[in-house]
Amino acid sequence: MTSTGESVALLRQLARELASADVATLPPRDAEALHRELRAATDQLQSVAARLLARVEDGGRWVGAARTFPEWVARQTRSSVGAARGQAQLGRALTDALPGTAGAVARGEITLEHADVMARFAATSDARRDALAADGGRAEAALLAKARLMRADRFRTEAKRWAAAVDAQAHEREHAAARAKEHLSLLRPTDGVAISGFLTVERGDLLATALRAVTGVPSADDDRPSEQRHADALVGLARLVLDKGLAGGGGQVRPHITVHVAWETFLGLAGRAGVADEVPAELADGEPIPRSVLERIACDSEIARVVFGPTGELLDVGRSQRTFTGAQRHAVVARDRTCAYPDCDRPPQLGEVHHVAWWVRDSGPTAVKNGVLLCWYHHDVVHRENLAITRRRGRWEFRRRDGSRMGPPAAGEDGPAPAGGAPPGGRARARGATTGDADGRAAPPDGQETLRIAG
Repeated sequence: MTSTGESVALLRQLARELASADVATLPPRDAEALHRELRAATDQLQSVAARLLARVEDGGRWVGAARTFPEWVARQTRSSVGAARGQAQLGRALTDALPGTAGAVARGEITLEHADVMARFAATSDARRDALAADGGRAEAALLAKARLMRADRFRTEAKRWAAAVDAQAHEREHAAARAKEHLSLLRPTDGVAISGFLTVERGDLLATALRAVTGVPSADDDRPSEQRHADALVGLARLVLDKGLAGGGGQVRPHITVHVAWETFLGLAGRAGVADEVPAELADGEPIPRSVLERIACDSEIARVVFGPTGELLDVGRSQRTFTGAQRHAVVARDRTCAYPDCDRPPQLGEVHHVAWWVRDSGPTAVKNGVLLCWYHHDVVHRENLAITRRRGRWEFRRRDGSRMGPPAAGEDGPAPAGGAPPGGRARARGATTGDADGRAAPPDGQETLRIAG
């Protein structure tokens, strides 16, 4: 048996011993540390298993035994075809297009979930694979630097932004494929109606926004789970359409979703097709959308312009008053994008603008530079805990009453970094660009303009 085979045999023996261990007797602190170490080791082993699949596929022994390689893997491992397909795709990408990613997982620098994001979104077309490999893998290294600093779900959006900017035509094809998969089914089991379906991201965002608008904020005595409130909101939408006679007549349409687009990209809509490295338009949560979707939304929408300064700061809009105006809120949302509280990414629809210098206590002005986007829950926390908020180097910084700083560590800083950040107005100036904050949001250059489109 080869040394690799001997190592695998030893791992199987150790795995059997670990599986039979009495973890119920471990102190919680020890259990936490062991879980972290075991999770990292499991990721490393699964990356090896995925790359072994690429070797098996190249061998060709499976040809003739199954229609596709994932089907053959599923039969051999008794797993689902979907799981086998995902592992085979990951192994192929790590072997052929993502050597830096494979090494980062092997060293425990990123999780297997981060590597799967790279395989599913970054290495998915010839242009993207060429961009990843160019200049000695500079673009892959830039993406991995961001992956080390953020959760996998946030990194997923960052990888999709990069992929959309590098290959706009592939992004259009991917959106068309997703559009073709859209469906909605109403099934009738014995006790009601079961709903299943699939929507593209921008149409799903439209539905989610409508549901949030109808759901509203639950009252103190509303003990329904969120899923039940959403179900009631969907029925409420149907009632609104039928009761108000909205199904016919062709009345005016109110704004439904928000799109952020760089000024240069907006001006380029007069062109006939997107170009590589064009800054993609995004939904409010950072999800990039294809150029064709932007063109359709911009055709009949409300447009507001926001001009950013050198570090992502923007000029004040509106008058000084207690309540932030619609224009001021739009500007704050364009800058902060999500709740700015450390490690919170709730969308602007679930929050409000907080006076950094309080209106009554500190005589703070109602100005964009004195406003920060907070979700309803964390707005309450800030007031209840009397947290101090300041903006430094284009980022929000939160401190407790004792002066200690809140938030995870950021690149190039010794202590924890605050949440929030500048909007991505200039993040895709070149393939693999690494400018931006630690959470992946890049600060636009001096004078950078971006648009907020509600349509």
